[in-house]
Amino acid sequence: MANISGSVGSLLNFYKHERNIFGRCPECGNPFRLSEVKLTYGKEPPRDVVTRLKRDRDKLKAQLDELETEIADIEADHADELGTIREAHAGELDSLDQQWRDKVDIAVQKHLLDKIRDIRRDAIARSRVGQLGKTIEKVVPMFPGFGFHPSDVRPIFDPIDFVIFDGCFNGGVTDVVFVEFKTGQSRLTPLQASIKEAVNNKRVHFKERRMSKEAIKLLTEGRRPKLQHLVT
Repeated sequence: MANISGSVGSLLNFYKHERNIFGRCPECGNPFRLSEVKLTYGKEPPRDVVTRLKRDRDKLKAQLDELETEIADIEADHADELGTIREAHAGELDSLDQQWRDKVDIAVQKHLLDKIRDIRRDAIARSRVGQLGKTIEKVVPMFPGFGFHPSDVRPIFDPIDFVIFDGCFNGGVTDVVFVEFKTGQSRLTPLQASIKEAVNNKRVHFKERRMSKEAIKLLTEGRRPKLQHLVT
């Protein structure tokens, strides 16, 4: 009893003077009163905030691992289920796939046939217009609205339809006119446009050519003249 009383007295005396006992933190180096320190007794140190957070983290990690395992199991189960369904209905799926392919092929074929039919109709229509234009251009000088006397018209058709010698019927040409007759929305070809440009820019000339006397003599004698002697 004396020992116990002595130990208790010593302990009480220790707590009485602990405010005057200082320590220093081994981590930050700051001093502190011993009376400010929480003393505990036991096999393990007290659970502070860091320990509690680590415990919560480990618990959450365990839960996360468990969820990932469940997700993997569910995916595996569904994969097996989908595989089973696909195997059970493989014939039906192949049949449906072929039916859709056949429908697409039929639709594409129908579209192509319609397109070919439209192209043929357009080609026939264009051909008829072209033939009608060629027929009309042969008789168009006879139309009242043509603007020139039919006897003054000389059809050449290529590359220009008509050359008009205006006044020829009356015995004196006053103008030479090039006429290209078109139907519908057709336009001048590049060659015809170049002829029009040459005429508008007055690049039109008159040339006279004669057969040489030597060529006439040789032809009269039944001999063949040289080509370079034919025209002067």
